[in-house]
Amino acid sequence: MAIQILGQDGVSIAGVDATRKAMRVSLNPMEVRAWQSLGAKSGRITGIAALGPLFSFRNISANLVAIRRVGVGFMTTTAFTAAQTVDFELVVARAFAVSDSGGTAISITGSNGKHRTSLSTPTSLDARIATTAALTAGTRTLDANGIGQIAGWSGAAGQGITPAADNLLSHTPGDHPLVLAQNEGFIIRAVTAMGAGGVGNFYANMEFAEVASY
Repeated sequence: MAIQILGQDGVSIAGVDATRKAMRVSLNPMEVRAWQSLGAKSGRITGIAALGPLFSFRNISANLVAIRRVGVGFMTTTAFTAAQTVDFELVVARAFAVSDSGGTAISITGSNGKHRTSLSTPTSLDARIATTAALTAGTRTLDANGIGQIAGWSGAAGQGITPAADNLLSHTPGDHPLVLAQNEGFIIRAVTAMGAGGVGNFYANMEFAEVASY
């Protein structure tokens, strides 16, 4: 006797392939309030100390924010006096009571970066990227270890790390994304100090969804 599986509406019936006896399914994105991406470029940064924050993202909303992808890049515009490593890491921030300051605030209002115009506008988020100096830390507690790192080499102008969409964090279906509750977030910081003379542009990309529950 065949077994039928009804959907939540009490009408839809799951289909089974007659040959391979496999259930037919359709993969869909998670149910969200808002689904967005952003890409940002710093000013020409120089003299960044080790562990200096260059990008900051804070969830101020009571809704959850699921982070699916985070990627960075760096391009040297003026060579360092001595060739060096350029490296960055993503660190989760808990108890994020006061946003980082300085830099350039990134607008996440209206339809900026929405994957679909009809989706809701994110409730309350703060995102910013460095201009020429590191951001000023707000009130937050950083995890002891980063959850993603990327490194490159800069021996001359034009060298560094090619910007990417997901070289620090990448979520694929079936994996658990980074989920931020209210007053949680993350920063991206330089791991190695920028040596003398060096100047460059830092790039940050991310994709995220605001959800009522997860």
